[in-house]
Amino acid sequence: MNWKNAGERLDARIGALAERAARQVSRRNALRGVVLGGTAGLAALATGQRPALAASCYCGPTRRCSNCPAVGCPHGYELCKSSFNPDCFNAQGYRCEWPQGTWIACMGTGKGYGYRICYDCKGRSGCRGWCTCLSECICCHCQTVEEVRAEQDRIQLLEAQ
Repeated sequence: MNWKNAGERLDARIGALAERAARQVSRRNALRGVVLGGTAGLAALATGQRPALAASCYCGPTRRCSNCPAVGCPHGYELCKSSFNPDCFNAQGYRCEWPQGTWIACMGTGKGYGYRICYDCKGRSGCRGWCTCLSECICCHCQTVEEVRAEQDRIQLLEAQ
């Protein structure tokens, strides 16, 4: 048995475990903020009221993509959807975790109905080079539920292009 290779493999496994734990804690904190702020926001939307103030917008510890558009991934990138392939990590050691490749970063911004979306984006380099983009404030000027619905339709058209 080659003890040097065994030690390197053990170090790599421990490092990967630590990084995954850090990412899950960061994502869990972000998700907690979304749930707490989002629940109040959705309840307010359902009753036609303005949501409460937003939590800070945070896309986690993964590096930011360059040239992020207002909504979606940069040109030449696609959404990096969750992968359970144990070898599919970016250069920082993080795996795409979200089934759709996106999640709500915050709600209740702007005039109360605004929100921002995080996008996990994968380019030509594949898993190794995936990064994140944070959208512009979507619906920051919306004042009614109807305006929110119209803006969501507009965003879906933009993302489909």
